[in-house]
Amino acid sequence: MSEQELTAERIKLAEAMVGLGLTLWCLWSMIPQHRRQQWRMRALLTLGRWTGSAARRTGAASMRAELVTGQENYVLPYGLALAREQLTVMYDRTRGVTP
Repeated sequence: MSEQELTAERIKLAEAMVGLGLTLWCLWSMIPQHRRQQWRMRALLTLGRWTGSAARRTGAASMRAELVTGQENYVLPYGLALAREQLTVMYDRTRGVTP
């Protein structure tokens, strides 16, 4: 392909992506607010549960590794726990519980 054909293909791809984005935005704006809030709450709750479960599993694995090697490494479990807490805060804000 020549440089001009490649540029034309990139422009067509960009136009298609913008069109898709606008279509999705229009469809999203047609959904009632309470339904969007419900979906957001469900997604945040599910992600929070998954993150909490991952934090517990990695924490247990880190404790086992510490018993075997004697080295502490709790960066990943701590980061996952912080992410879970942040998701919980976002869930509560979506519900309207906290300001």
